Amino acid sequence: MPNNRNESKSRRKENEQPGHLATPCRSGILRSLDRALRGVALPTVLALTGLATASVEDVQAATVKVAFSLNWTFADPKLAQKWFGNVKTEFEKKHPGDTMELIPVPGTYDDYITKLSLLYNSPDTKPDVVQYFDINVGQFAASDLLSPLDDKVADAPWWKDTPAPVQASGKYDGKIYSVAQGINTYGILFDRTLTKKAGLPKDWKPKSWNDILDGARAIKKTSPDVSPLYVITGTAQGTFGVVAGPGLLLSASSNPTIYDPETKKWVVDSKGIREVLDFYKTAASENLLAPTSQIMDPNGTTHPAQALHDHKFGITFTGNWIPLFWGKDICAPCWDDKEGTIGFSEIPTAEGQEPGIGASFNGVVLSMSKNPSDPELVWSAIEIMQAKKNLLDIAAWVAVVPATASLKTDTSYLSLTREPFQKAFAELSATSRSMPSQAEFPIWGNAFQQATQAMVLKPETTIDEGVNILRSYMATQVGEENLETLP
Repeated sequence: MPNNRNESKSRRKENEQPGHLATPCRSGILRSLDRALRGVALPTVLALTGLATASVEDVQAATVKVAFSLNWTFADPKLAQKWFGNVKTEFEKKHPGDTMELIPVPGTYDDYITKLSLLYNSPDTKPDVVQYFDINVGQFAASDLLSPLDDKVADAPWWKDTPAPVQASGKYDGKIYSVAQGINTYGILFDRTLTKKAGLPKDWKPKSWNDILDGARAIKKTSPDVSPLYVITGTAQGTFGVVAGPGLLLSASSNPTIYDPETKKWVVDSKGIREVLDFYKTAASENLLAPTSQIMDPNGTTHPAQALHDHKFGITFTGNWIPLFWGKDICAPCWDDKEGTIGFSEIPTAEGQEPGIGASFNGVVLSMSKNPSDPELVWSAIEIMQAKKNLLDIAAWVAVVPATASLKTDTSYLSLTREPFQKAFAELSATSRSMPSQAEFPIWGNAFQQATQAMVLKPETTIDEGVNILRSYMATQVGEENLETLP
């Protein structure tokens, strides 16, 4: 077996009782002693413990298995391999004789989630630690695949330094199932070479969605060869695409509620949902959007890095990672933009209503699987991954805002790109909303993507028809009795 446990069937059964971490049985105690006393002759260890009848098998080395996305989370697969390679080296240095087995999974983000589900089907392939996005925590926690971490994080300094909304994004059913390594926040980047021609001010700050549409209209008129407005949609981008596209807009709408915690129902019709559908419909009908081959592409969230460099996009809804893509760590492409070509603005609320700005966030997180091979050893691996140096590398190589408050002002983080990007995107975390942690969120997200995609592909689609797309799909998947309409 990959983790070299060689436990008896009866012992494995004892360790896998539902709702508990693996019991620290006799062999587990011996493994802990073995790590502490490694280098001392085995007979001496056994004599010291009073367990001279134990076999060599009982104290053999442990393996911690870690699964991660090779192609999606980090900006480049080589950076993913480098970061986890560094963690593996640290772990095995700290725990001589124990091993960290890395499980890189290629493909899109949804490919990764599907692969994780398959890995969990067998105790031989089940990872001990998974790195993924918080939008899927509820999905795996509801399937009883994760260990609650409340007791583990209680004394962790980095957890105490994590803002409450980010902590809460890792909760399901009142328990903590993930810890954040960094978050994505979302704003507007605009090309001043294009907005200047369109008559917009240098430090343009739209106050409503109509201001954004008016800006795009002016860019279309003065620069007809570029895409005036870039905002993604489409089911090809999977669950992550909801947060960076339709869900991002909904977070700044008049009613951003997706899941009603009081009624425990999913919202399929509201003023906010209708505002988002109308925004896509208006932008598409006036030919303000970038081509569908870009905004509906599985890699649509990364296109702005090159297109903004090439002055092809006027106004871009995007995440904090794009300026980092231009930095020396990623260079996709390399661009210091010393002239300050690219400007930044927060996303305004739909009608300029309070608080004036709004957006979503999602986090790169770590979870411990239920009944891990060795709970204390697995937690030690997570602690290593949450060390300051590793989190700063995550900020640079994944391209995220640090999850902990202190690292947001760290000079290493602030110097990753030119001003004001690092600070500006970090400050958005104060007004951003996380997506619901319920297991059915990916279903709702897919339904909303279908509805907004329809408005783009066929702008003649009415708002009522768009709402019906969302409602019909959700009714089929979760039942009409679990849906509701809000004002």
